[in-house]
Amino acid sequence: MKIIQSFALFEEGSPYFQHTEHKNYQYLLFYSFLLSYIALKKHFKHVTMFCNKFAYDTFIKYIPYDEIIFKENKYDMKLWSVYKLDCMRSVGEDFIHVDPDVFLFKDLFGPFIIDDDYNIIVQDILTAENNLKFVKDFAYENLEFLADSKIFTKKYDGRCMSGGVLGLKKTAQEYYFAGVDVLYNAMLDLGIEKIGGAAMIIEELLLYLIAVENDFNVYEVLPHDLILKHGVEEVGNMLNYVHVWKGSKYKKKNIDNIKRKILYEFNEYQRLVLEYESDHMLKLKSIKYP
Repeated sequence: MKIIQSFALFEEGSPYFQHTEHKNYQYLLFYSFLLSYIALKKHFKHVTMFCNKFAYDTFIKYIPYDEIIFKENKYDMKLWSVYKLDCMRSVGEDFIHVDPDVFLFKDLFGPFIIDDDYNIIVQDILTAENNLKFVKDFAYENLEFLADSKIFTKKYDGRCMSGGVLGLKKTAQEYYFAGVDVLYNAMLDLGIEKIGGAAMIIEELLLYLIAVENDFNVYEVLPHDLILKHGVEEVGNMLNYVHVWKGSKYKKKNIDNIKRKILYEFNEYQRLVLEYESDHMLKLKSIKYP
């Protein structure tokens, strides 16, 4: 089972910060990426990073990934997730992709890795109530297209995957990536600017539809029954799993906590933090945190 991560830095920033006033936010990503790598390395020994040269030169070169595969980005930021999907497609074996803002302080992947009955692993499956309206609306409004294209012919229940973790065994990869190609081309024909949340739809909604359509068995890192009782963040705390969602990864309090954990609990990586901060001192000092 290959453990992978991926990241492409866009000229205009990232999906969570854009334009010149936030340009230096990209330098804050080093901290969450490093901690994510450290936690995965501890449990799985080998972590592969797919990235573009821009991201590598900015901060990824300071993180000691076991393997780095350069892959340039050709996608619009509105479809940033397709870069991730291209990286997954190129692996050629069973894999688990972990977003670099996910911290896994306990091996929660074991059952998926050893049990041949599982085809897919995700962070969790969102209920219809918790799924975003624009995601549900896209599915409901395009059921005829989805059926005609053989992606999804069943009754839709409003749910969606949550993909901080997304893994596929070979049994499911062909179906999912074929769906990605069909949906991506359809989105281009329609016009990406007309689709709200296109990146989430082509990654997480599509994966849910493919799983239901093909009766794939899905392993949830954060169990659905526990989330219904306690909420997703509390379940993450219970299981030593943290996902620093969206813009929260740039908040000073979170950056300080991440840095403190690296320096005091994984002190063999202290020199990497010091080296990075020495090289980027002026840029880091110029940041106005959100």
